[in-house]
Amino acid sequence: MDFGGPLAVPDKPYWGQATSTIDWCEENYVVCKYIAEFWNTSTNLAFFALAIFGMIKVRATRQENRFLFCYIAMLVVGLGSWLFHMTLQYQWQLADELPMVYGTCICIYCALQADVKVGTDIYVALALFGYSAVVTLVYVQIRKPVFHQVAYGLEVAIVLVRSMLHQIEVRKTNARAYSELVQMFWLGVGAFGVAFVLWNIDNIFCANLRTLRAVLPAPLGPLFQLHAYWHIGTALGCYVSIVYQQYLRLVKLGTVDRFCIRRLAIVVPYIDRCEKTE
Repeated sequence: MDFGGPLAVPDKPYWGQATSTIDWCEENYVVCKYIAEFWNTSTNLAFFALAIFGMIKVRATRQENRFLFCYIAMLVVGLGSWLFHMTLQYQWQLADELPMVYGTCICIYCALQADVKVGTDIYVALALFGYSAVVTLVYVQIRKPVFHQVAYGLEVAIVLVRSMLHQIEVRKTNARAYSELVQMFWLGVGAFGVAFVLWNIDNIFCANLRTLRAVLPAPLGPLFQLHAYWHIGTALGCYVSIVYQQYLRLVKLGTVDRFCIRRLAIVVPYIDRCEKTE
């Protein structure tokens, strides 16, 4: 592994020639001969760290398993993305992209079922399962990344719209909870938004970025691996959206006054039990 400058690109890549339908802007096998895209791979640690932290907090506050499943799905996305960028193999590309669809379906379920006191709406669960199955079957047949991007974007839009409608309802009854929800909403949207902008810049101006990285001192080059920021931003956005759904659920159950939002390193919100005061 060499952080001081690029390695010679191997004639025979460790994981074989790329079979994925996408090869991102990061130069392949230039930092480590065992990792195709080092920075795009390593930044998935953000998914691991935030997902594990979220799971710990779900157990600590004894919230419902639906949120545990959300964090598990987030962890699986991070693992799939790690394997995809490490190898650039098609099977691991699917392990990255399809869990994004499945995990967001769980978030949609949480958003749609936030008002339901007990039980499970089997029809909502079946509809989301059906959507995931159709997206999977179509995507593995057509192999067009834009199809996956549209399918995933539609899911994100559903979560955003339902969340905004929930906020309107909460505003009428609980000013403190409304304020917390709004802050998390915009933090999540901002994280996704910045990540999306950088993702597009990386795609559109790849040749320019590669030229820039080639002339910069070696320690500065990684700062312009913009797809890597996509992983950090989306990891934060996914995490915040789950915490948002957790907090919203407490509001709908009428137990939110027993809990409060705290922040790790000023930015990362999490739910904790509030200390009782006389």
